[in-house]
This record gives sequence, structure tokens and C-alpha cells, in this order.
Amino acid sequence: MPRLSIEISSQEHQQLKAMAALKGQSIKDYVLSRALVDMPNPVSMTDTEALQALKDLLTPRLVEAEAGQVVTATADDIKREARVRQSRR
Repeated sequence: MPRLSIEISSQEHQQLKAMAALKGQSIKDYVLSRALVDMPNPVSMTDTEALQALKDLLTPRLVEAEAGQVVTATADDIKREARVRQSRR
């Protein structure tokens, strides 16, 4: 299962923990509910709506690619750089 890890301050952690507790949720469930709030539910979409949502997602990315604003690093390059940065701490 994929895992997401972010660095936050102790104060931010306590705030998230408190907000999650107030909602009766785990921190994970609270963060996911907040982060994914704007995501369309593909189950309730018509084919036309799903295609439009996909177009809305991809159009800005295509514009960036056409303008040459692309990352040429591979996933392995990115992982390697992250490990180097981590080892410098």
C-alpha cells in the first residue's frame, strides 16, 4: 500500500490531532477528508462529466508541457536526490 510522509512542526501535529479528535476521526481520515474534498466522485458522474473532469485536469499540464515546463528526471533520480537530501540532515 502506498504511504505518504510529510514533515510538520510539533504545533502543526497537535493542531491536526486536535481537529481530528473534534471530528471523531483519526489524523489520517481527517487529513484525507480535507485533502480530497474537491475531488469529483467518478461513480456518480456521467461519461460526459468524467471526460470533462479529465480534460480539466490534463489541459493545464499539456499547456505546461508544450511550453517546455517539464521535469526530465526519472522516478529513480527523484528518489536518489531525496535520499541525498535526507542524509545531509
